[in-house]
Amino acid sequence: MPGHQRQRLLVIFIAAAVDAQCPNNCNLKGKCDPFGRCTCFSGWTGADCGYRKCPTHYAWADVASSDEVAHARAECSNRGLCDEGTGECECAEGFTGKACQHLACDRECGFKGKCVSMRNFASSQYNEDSQQFVYETPWDADKMYGCVCDSPYDAVFNCAFRRCPSGDDPMTPDQKNEVQYFKCMATGGTFVLLMAGHASGDIRTGMKEHQLKAALEQSAAITEVDVTYSIDNGTACTTDSVNVVRIEFTQDFGSLPPLVPLDDDLAGTIQVSADGQTVFTDSLGADFVSKKGTKEDEECSNRGICNPFDATCLCLDTNGDTFKSSDGYGNEGNRGDCGFAATAIDECPGMTACSGAGICDLSTYRCSCAKGFTGADCSLRTCPKGLAWFSYPSEDNVGHDVLEVCSGAGTCDTTKGECACAVPFTGNACEFIQCPGGLTNECNKHGRCATMREMALLATSNGDSDPRLYGSDPNNGNTWDADRIYGCICDEGWTGYDCSERECTYGDDPNTYGQVNEVQLFECAGTAGTLTLSFRQKTTLPIAYNASRQELEEALEWLTNIGDVIVLFSSGNSTCTDIGLSVNAVTVAFVTEHGDLPDLSADTSQLFDSNFGDEIGGGSVVFFVDGAAAASDASLVSVTGTTESLECSGRGLCDRSTGQCECFPGYASSDGVGGPGKQDDCGYRKALCTDAWCGATG
Repeated sequence: MPGHQRQRLLVIFIAAAVDAQCPNNCNLKGKCDPFGRCTCFSGWTGADCGYRKCPTHYAWADVASSDEVAHARAECSNRGLCDEGTGECECAEGFTGKACQHLACDRECGFKGKCVSMRNFASSQYNEDSQQFVYETPWDADKMYGCVCDSPYDAVFNCAFRRCPSGDDPMTPDQKNEVQYFKCMATGGTFVLLMAGHASGDIRTGMKEHQLKAALEQSAAITEVDVTYSIDNGTACTTDSVNVVRIEFTQDFGSLPPLVPLDDDLAGTIQVSADGQTVFTDSLGADFVSKKGTKEDEECSNRGICNPFDATCLCLDTNGDTFKSSDGYGNEGNRGDCGFAATAIDECPGMTACSGAGICDLSTYRCSCAKGFTGADCSLRTCPKGLAWFSYPSEDNVGHDVLEVCSGAGTCDTTKGECACAVPFTGNACEFIQCPGGLTNECNKHGRCATMREMALLATSNGDSDPRLYGSDPNNGNTWDADRIYGCICDEGWTGYDCSERECTYGDDPNTYGQVNEVQLFECAGTAGTLTLSFRQKTTLPIAYNASRQELEEALEWLTNIGDVIVLFSSGNSTCTDIGLSVNAVTVAFVTEHGDLPDLSADTSQLFDSNFGDEIGGGSVVFFVDGAAAASDASLVSVTGTTESLECSGRGLCDRSTGQCECFPGYASSDGVGGPGKQDDCGYRKALCTDAWCGATG
């Protein structure tokens, strides 16, 4: 056999062997297909399966996939970078979890509370009216975390402060305690009564007044009550008579939430009156109506300033007017609430009345503070409120709809009236989750910071604009975050949730066969003026109606999202023609852009066609795509692209720091169609045989 034939057979044999061989043997973390491509095992990724996958969860911010649908699963939840060597997420500050999937509680709730999700908060707690709702279907059910503080620590997002004693203002007389009633008809069993979601001790049907009092006072929401039965020798529940039980709250003031029975273990029924209207009648014919509390229940009785660090009230003593701790009824006591006027009071508090920031009520010497000021003497500044990031649902699967100081995500500096927001929150009221990169380096200066609503409007499909709606229905509980959570839309050439990584060139896999590049056709009718062509939201400079084939090609290649095209004319050398005389079918063959491409479009507002009047804009362009033939020449047929568009052509790895492809051995940069070139895409398969390897030709 001649030497050159042996050499050719050797090359074919080697080519077939190499075709079936995958890069780095898929690092033994995947299977090799006949085209030499790796299909990676679970947990591995990359063209050679050499990278570890990081966990995914619902994205904190992303582009809506359709109207009102967003938060698809994303690597590291779009709030962290993947360490491809370990498969672990490096989370942005303020986010935690294996996939950065939930908020980190500030300072771990100071170790004075529990850090829980919205789902768990809803299922384990009650609202102020002792109602329980679920929070299961919203996207953030397992992502938004907050602190449930131990008593007496305050639920101000990190349990850092303690609540000061509250009480009645001693200068507002003739007010009443709350009185609620219940009647129970049962033969046995037990029940409990909830106050603001806090349960009493077990109440047995045969309990006497003092026993019921002790059971009620086991509730964390009840300090002290007086219990009275309407019939002599009554019990908590009866069978042959009606005993109306009176409960007066003697140390918990204001209009209180109703007692709510949990009676699953009760052999009977129980009813509660707490609305100030419902009438209960006992077996003696006596009527009983509950009474809403009218006393104040104000921090430090509105006669002192709270020191949240040690939970003590600094009672006012300006102008010789002195307040001290009370018994809740205007007398001196040990409540710690400034509810006792130790001296005759004849002025409003402050070195000047109400610190010059409020109006003094001369009948009670209470201050009504101007907007932006607060405190018993109006000496403190208020901080702005925002919708809470973490709050109990108002109904099933509806949350984030109550106003809280600093949105419950920061502490209020009452000397300035400013919120100090925890990371990642920002805004005057901590009402936003800031863009990746932080306020000084948004999107690493390689992208646009946008809300979820704005990101939806900037959505694209195959590079073309495809705007979507997000947050258009204010009653849709799943899109509550539309204007509150920010994400990044990266500039061209940049990627990553924070736009910190470079993109590499995409190209066709040189080892796959039987594929074609996209070819689009158009016919232009025009006799003067200009037109523009657009591709993937990029628009050419004005193109003269009679632009040559080369000029049209250069105009398209001027676009940053088109590398190389081949333009052909079916007749003449003018892009547009007088269709009354001739028609030119223009062929645009894409060389470096791969796959099924979006259609070119034209703006003909400055194109003139003398066949249709004398006004600019009468010209027209008709496109033929996806297998359609040109109207003027059926032999010219458009082609839908079927080549791959793979990063580094699937034959190399992307260096995210430089945006350069590191090609596998045997591959190099191509011209877009398999030959050597400057695309930086690893789409060129190098010659397999050299003189040194195969021997000189004979």
